[in-house]
Amino acid sequence: MIANAPFMPADPTERFTVIFRALQRSVADNGYRLKIHGPLIVLIWNYLARQIARFARIASRPPQSPRTRTRAPGPVEREPAIPKPKPPLTLPRGFAWLIRLLPNGPATVVAGAAARADLQCFMEDPIVLDLLATHPSLGRILRPLHTMLGLRPPQIIKRPRKPRSEPTGEPTNPATPRPKRPRPRRQPDFMAQYKVNPDGSIDFTPEQLRDILGPPPPPVPPWHHPFVPSFDAKKMWRKGPRG
Repeated sequence: MIANAPFMPADPTERFTVIFRALQRSVADNGYRLKIHGPLIVLIWNYLARQIARFARIASRPPQSPRTRTRAPGPVEREPAIPKPKPPLTLPRGFAWLIRLLPNGPATVVAGAAARADLQCFMEDPIVLDLLATHPSLGRILRPLHTMLGLRPPQIIKRPRKPRSEPTGEPTNPATPRPKRPRPRRQPDFMAQYKVNPDGSIDFTPEQLRDILGPPPPPVPPWHHPFVPSFDAKKMWRKGPRG
């Protein structure tokens, strides 16, 4: 379990560092006790360290305006990208993956909840909001951290939606109904072909048993049958002379 800092610095960079350094220590301290894969703990530690360094580097730059990308009017031929080999171990993905990664660790869950609450207060600070307005590239750092801790990113760091492309060709009459898309055929229930009894047992037909178990084995030839004598060996045993 980690203890929150007695105070939070006013500088956004130092405050960001305090929040995620505490989360780093918590994951490292409780990872071994919770039997988490060691290389995964190292990946989480290095990822948080890179985000802290990137935040400090971007926040120290002069204010910048949001970059707008313009596409070339004609088609641009690009060389085929060489596929990179997939690393053997990567960070998990998904909403609140750090909280769900350690479900049996109360200390780490409390640490994640504390980091989540501190990040919420961090994003509500007017100083931080002014910094995000002048440095919009910080959203690339904060969006994955919000997802990692189970938070929805606020509007100021949300990724802008792409404008819809205007339709080409003749304008369509709005009164004409749009053609309905063909619905995919519903697959039949797999268990509908079997007779299920109220107690949960299943009555198979001979054809279904043949499909499941395969054809019956070939008959055993007579010379492979075990020998069963047709007489009583005890009555035919002749006792020898008594000594």
